[in-house]
Amino acid sequence: MLSLTNKEAKESTTSKTEQTSKASSSAKEEKGLKFVVAPQFEGKTSDLMELGKKLVKEHPEAGKQGEITLYYTGSTYTLNQQEYAVFMLVNKTTTNLDHDATFKISWSYDGQSVYQDQVVQYSLSNNPKLPTQSATLLLLPLTSEQQSIVESITDGTKMSLSMSDLMMK
Repeated sequence: MLSLTNKEAKESTTSKTEQTSKASSSAKEEKGLKFVVAPQFEGKTSDLMELGKKLVKEHPEAGKQGEITLYYTGSTYTLNQQEYAVFMLVNKTTTNLDHDATFKISWSYDGQSVYQDQVVQYSLSNNPKLPTQSATLLLLPLTSEQQSIVESITDGTKMSLSMSDLMMK
């Protein structure tokens, strides 16, 4: 059974105020973000793809110029009885993410850790190439304990989300 739980979209970076202060001017200066999916999903549609397209359209300012940024979308997704947190991965660097990669994610809410230096494998067999000025959705599995923390998120200012050690293979 597929279901999408969509809360109000939340963004969290280590520099939250910088993100919002630049949003109005940078949206006019930068070309819009392009939403990309893995080749096996091109031409298809799903709740997740519609969410990704909607977020990119409504938030073309997402991401920081010169960086690859990760945002929590405010949604979870259930697939084969496994719950996933839905993130948006935004590439605003001048480099295409066109190789398998790894990075670490740390995510907490109100002092409760969801992921602490969790290693994420970004494999092109399951994920799209991420050209510059594009975004895609990334699903990360949640345990029941992690899920209960995620379900309690109501105040984005109490959320901390960081990505580190990005290495292309």
